Amino acid sequence: MGNSTPHVSFNRFYRFIDYSYAFMLPNTNPIKATSIVHFEREVTRKVQQLAHLLSLVEEVHDESDKAMVSATIREGKQFIKHVGSVRRAYTDPLQQSIKQWIAKEKELLAPIATAIERADRLIQQFNKQVGLRQQSAIKRIDKEEQQKQASEPANAELIAQEHEFKRQIAVAQHSTEGVRKVWTFDVENLADVPREYLMLNEQKVRQAIRSGERHIPGLTIFQKQQTVYR
Repeated sequence: MGNSTPHVSFNRFYRFIDYSYAFMLPNTNPIKATSIVHFEREVTRKVQQLAHLLSLVEEVHDESDKAMVSATIREGKQFIKHVGSVRRAYTDPLQQSIKQWIAKEKELLAPIATAIERADRLIQQFNKQVGLRQQSAIKRIDKEEQQKQASEPANAELIAQEHEFKRQIAVAQHSTEGVRKVWTFDVENLADVPREYLMLNEQKVRQAIRSGERHIPGLTIFQKQQTVYR
């Protein structure tokens, strides 16, 4: 832990740390503004104490130093866990209520959602038919223009103008309101997709390692040292 001065400060500060959690909110009733302020103030005080204590550490020289620092790290981890438990005491019931509301909302709206989905399919079918008719009309106009250009090369400019006018009319005659084109995709062959667009499933990999897997192509599975603070 560096020179002797930080070491002495570390020990002195360590003795006066208050590790009680009496300030924690006692129940899951709606949180009052005053309780939030008190909670934030006490958590901030404890965090500052522990953070300052650990900031005094410059180097670990021996097992005694290691034990002292480990004790503080352990206390910090316990404190983080305890604050999380307080948060869950308030948020878990809220999350459960939210889930219940979402389920009830889906149940109540299911009939209209189903009716909208069916009606939307009919609209999409109609739009598709209109689009096919538009494409067919444009192909016919394009073919006529090519034939005229071949048979009347002297009138090429006039024929082109007439062709563009006919195309505009065809588009107007075979169009529908509220339709726009959007880009999307379907996967044809995942093996052909460039690696930059793929993502490793780390959760699945870690689960496989916990289950005893030690050989996964493209990965190096190894053990590393990790200090346990209990």
